[in-house]
Amino acid sequence: MEAVRAKLEALGYKPADWQLPVTEEFVAEFERDRGLRLPGDYRAFLLEFGGWVGSATCDFLEQPTPNGTGAWIDLFYGRMVPEYEVYDIRWATNSFGESGGWVAAASAGINGCVVVVRCGGPDDGCVYFLDADQRALWPDEEFRRMFPALHPSIEEWLARRRAGQLPAKPEGYECLFLLARGFNEFIERLALTDDE
Repeated sequence: MEAVRAKLEALGYKPADWQLPVTEEFVAEFERDRGLRLPGDYRAFLLEFGGWVGSATCDFLEQPTPNGTGAWIDLFYGRMVPEYEVYDIRWATNSFGESGGWVAAASAGINGCVVVVRCGGPDDGCVYFLDADQRALWPDEEFRRMFPALHPSIEEWLARRRAGQLPAKPEGYECLFLLARGFNEFIERLALTDDE
């Protein structure tokens, strides 16, 4: 965990003022209540760094996407005081409905988008960006209406979709975009925010 701590601190992350300690009992109760088992690397991270805030980006492993080239990560969910329950892992995971083996790990900064970790199945431990706006389901015209100046990577995604050249996604994964194949890899892939 020292390498993870060093990486987070180098990126400017620190404990939020409104966080409470994430204990083994808290995590065990969270798993029991949701009938799942957290992947080991994410479980260890949550115990140590749940509730840290900062600013970094992580590029999507799949390119192009309807969401640009990557996600902005501003907070890792943890155990929070009641006034800040929206940043609590329990509230955040519950906020996207019946989780079905998904856990909200971090806020992705915009419009309720979140970073989620898969718990179980063939992609156990994989880390995804969940697009709450479900842009992958929008018609082309909606992109043009909402964003008059589209990023070139989104234009490329739209062109590939029109040509039927996008890779097939499993059912239910249409609005999920892979960030890493494990949580430690996800942390390694975080980069300083480009403010330009």
